[in-house]
Amino acid sequence: MSAAEALARHSILYVVHAMPPEEETGVPLVALGYVQEFARRGWDVSVIYGSNEVRDWESVRPQRWKDEGFVRIAVPTGPIVGSLWALSAPSVPIVANAQPNVTFERILKELRPDVLHVVDNVNLPLDWPERAKARHVPVIRTVYCAEDLCAFIAPVSPISDAVGYCLPPLTPQRCAGCVANSAESSHVSSALSSPTSDGSSQAQHTMLTDFLNRKRARSTDQFDSVFDRIVFPSSGFRSYFERTLPLNPARVRVISLGMDAPKIHGPRREERDPQRRVVFGFAGTLYEAKGIDTLVATFLHPALRERDDFGLEFFGGGNEELIEELLAINPNAHWHGSYRLHELPSLLEKIDVGLSTSRFETFHRVTREYLLAGAPVIGSRAFGIPEVIEDGVNGLLFDHTEPESMLRAVLSCLDDRDLLTRITQGAQNTAIKSVQEEADQLEALYRECL
Repeated sequence: MSAAEALARHSILYVVHAMPPEEETGVPLVALGYVQEFARRGWDVSVIYGSNEVRDWESVRPQRWKDEGFVRIAVPTGPIVGSLWALSAPSVPIVANAQPNVTFERILKELRPDVLHVVDNVNLPLDWPERAKARHVPVIRTVYCAEDLCAFIAPVSPISDAVGYCLPPLTPQRCAGCVANSAESSHVSSALSSPTSDGSSQAQHTMLTDFLNRKRARSTDQFDSVFDRIVFPSSGFRSYFERTLPLNPARVRVISLGMDAPKIHGPRREERDPQRRVVFGFAGTLYEAKGIDTLVATFLHPALRERDDFGLEFFGGGNEELIEELLAINPNAHWHGSYRLHELPSLLEKIDVGLSTSRFETFHRVTREYLLAGAPVIGSRAFGIPEVIEDGVNGLLFDHTEPESMLRAVLSCLDDRDLLTRITQGAQNTAIKSVQEEADQLEALYRECL
C-alpha cells in the first residue's frame, strides 16, 4: 500500500459555524471546499456545523445528503447578540452533562476522527476542541477573524485608530471601551445584567472588562496547549495577531485560501469600448467593518454626484440603511440584495471594477473573485487585500487614513482609460491559488499531526 493510499484511510472532522446552502458566505464556502476536496481524495470526511433549522440537541445525527461524499452533522446555533456572539462564551463554565457537550462526545465516539480541524468556532461551544484534545485527537485551528482577541468579529469600532481598526496589542481594557462605544452597547448592558450590579456605566465597564479578561485567558490557554497547528490565511494577519498573542512558531503556518476558479469564471468578457460607461461593483455583506462609510462618502462626493459615465452595483445582504442615502441621492447606484454562489459569475460579468473597501480583512475572498472574473480592484490596505493587489498593476490601493484616497482611485479609473485598460489586463493575468493547491498544503499539515 502506498503512503497516499494509507493516508486516505484516515478520517477528519471539520467544525464550522454554518454551511451552504443555508449560508453562502466566506468561511462556510471555504469549509464546503475542504470537505468536498478531501472527500474526493478518499478521506472519510464529516463536518459539524450550526444550523437555524435544528432546534433539538438530542435529535442530532450524522446524515449523508444525496450525491454528497461526506457526512453532515447539523446542530442548533447558540444565542447571537449581533457581532458580539463571542463576548461571554469563554466565561461560561463547562457543565459535564450540558446537551451540546453530550452530543459532541457522542459524535467523537461514533466517528472516531483522526484529526479535528476547527475552521471556525463562531457561536459553537468553545470547549469542543478541548474535548477532542482530551481524547488525543490532533486539533488544527484556522484563524480567520479576530474574535479570539476582542469581542468583535473584526476589531473595528467608532474609537478605532485612524487606519480603520484597532492597532495591536489589543487589551481587554481597550476592547471594553470599543464595545461601550459600539452601536450594540445597549445589547451589552442587558447581556451583562447582574443582581449585584448597580447599573452604572462604571459597573458595566468593570463587568465587561472582567468578561474580556477571562476570554483572553481562555484564548491564551487554547493557543498554547490545545491547538496542535494554527493556520492563518495571510502573513499580514498572522503578524497582527501575534503582536497581541505570541505563538510557538513551530506550530504556526500561513496557508492562503484556494479558489474554485470554474465556479467564479463567468462568460468570456467581450472586448469593451475604452470610452464606455464604467461600472463599479461591491460584492459582500453591508456592515460597518466593510468600510461602507468610505464607499458612500466617495460616491456622494460632488466630484462624482453630477457624472453619468459610471454605475455602482451592490451585491449582497446586510444593513441596507448604510447605503440608503447613497441610493436616494445618486441615481447611478443600485442594490441587488443577497445572492447565491451560482449567481456570482453573471453578477460579476456586469462590472468593470471591483470594490474591496474593508477596514479589516484577514484574507478577503471577494477580492480574488473579482480577479477571477477579470475585474481589477480598488482595494484598501487591509492585510489580505494588498497581498494579491499590486497598486497600478491589477488594481489601485487606497488608505483609510487619507479621506479622499478612494475618490482619487475612482476618478483615475474614469479619467484615465489607458490606466483602466492596463489594470484590467493585469487582473486577467493574475494567478489565483486553486482549491487543490491549498488542499495539498493542508494534507501535508494533517500528515504532520498524524
